[in-house]
Amino acid sequence: MITKPLSHKVIYKFKDAFSFVVKIFIFSLFLLARTFTGLNIFGNRLGEYIIGGALLLLLIYCILIPVFKKKYFLESKSINVLLILLISSFVFTNFLNNVSFTEEFIYKTSSYIWSFGALAVGYYLLNDKIFVIKNSDFYLSFFGLFVIYLYSTRGISENLQNYILNFTDKFEYPKGSDILLAFIFVFYIFLSRKQFSKYSFISFLWAVSLFAPLLMVKSRSGIFSIIIFSLIAFPEFKKTIKKFDRDIYLSLIVSIVLFVLSTSWVVSKDIVINEEINDEIKYAVTSRYNTINDNDYEEKVLDLNLFYFRDGRIFSSDGNLNWRFQIWQDILSDMWDSKNLINGYGYYNIIPAMDSDQRLGQDGTNINVHNYIIHIISRGGLIHFLLVTMIYFFLFQKFKHNSLITDFKLLVFPLIFNSLFDPSMENAHYSIIMYILIGLALNNRIILKEENLKT
Repeated sequence: MITKPLSHKVIYKFKDAFSFVVKIFIFSLFLLARTFTGLNIFGNRLGEYIIGGALLLLLIYCILIPVFKKKYFLESKSINVLLILLISSFVFTNFLNNVSFTEEFIYKTSSYIWSFGALAVGYYLLNDKIFVIKNSDFYLSFFGLFVIYLYSTRGISENLQNYILNFTDKFEYPKGSDILLAFIFVFYIFLSRKQFSKYSFISFLWAVSLFAPLLMVKSRSGIFSIIIFSLIAFPEFKKTIKKFDRDIYLSLIVSIVLFVLSTSWVVSKDIVINEEINDEIKYAVTSRYNTINDNDYEEKVLDLNLFYFRDGRIFSSDGNLNWRFQIWQDILSDMWDSKNLINGYGYYNIIPAMDSDQRLGQDGTNINVHNYIIHIISRGGLIHFLLVTMIYFFLFQKFKHNSLITDFKLLVFPLIFNSLFDPSMENAHYSIIMYILIGLALNNRIILKEENLKT
């Protein structure tokens, strides 16, 4: 008579405690981003443990469980087979090139493979038996987003930064991609839980108004991603909001005021953008071709269109975008000339087009090509690009089968678009959180669980 209630009480306490730890961990990734994943734990960075954990999960759910329990990853034979082909290709490439599998660098450059293992976290591990999302969590989530906003705009003292550097290999404020990821993570779950109600629409409007000016400064691809997310969400709002009433009109006025105040606040702050390159390098010669030099940059470039062609190459009058364009074109051109376009360069060496002082960044450690697709092609060739594309296609089919097409669009379209101009999918946390969220969306018992709706 006594044991049963006690056991239930213990289970609920464990469930709440475990859920709390997971939420704090995810919030720490959003707030501290690269600083958090750079924490030194027993001689290795936290980000390396995260990728290693995703790798282990991928091997367990794609190989061991299908072999011994006859259950395919995400209940999809197609996705399971495609992931095995990716893993097999990785092993074969390194074996062919006599690369030791103890080299940590090869797992860093192939993280686009291992991060798929995070799908298992959202789909299997964060199940409704041990994890809960309460309605009260949204108040904390909104507060967390505001903390991220203040931290990104106000910053912290240099003394505190130096203290943090005692525990991590790099201090860095959240990038635009980190802020975007946090925003979509919170609002996807919130809008789904509230079923795109009127008051969730008002909350969404206010949040966009607050964060838009910050993202305009931090990441132009980030602000376009928010627009994509909004355009996909608005038709869902129209299904529940039949007409604009006084509350919505008032919220629009508040949104305009919030946008103006946020713009004023952001402009007044010296916000750190965390670029890997400085302005001088952006405007300098960035590749193996003749380009306009710095002295007549304003005269010749600023009068040109944003995009223009010269000598068979595409350029941009935007220095940041032009820097990326030249990297991508050099990589594809080199791969074509060296006949590596099909199989890729492999995982052991720096990509030749990146092996330049002008491209390794201010600290000489940047090896990111700032484009998810180019990264996959450069390492695994067109073969891996085709395999990854097919994985996303079958993920879409699974969402479609579960009547969750809009959910797929809300998550994948804006986050992948952002990664086409940003090294986000090449780091240790962006892709992991994205796949956890995709797993949660597929297994949406957590998000829409009836007992949670009443909490």
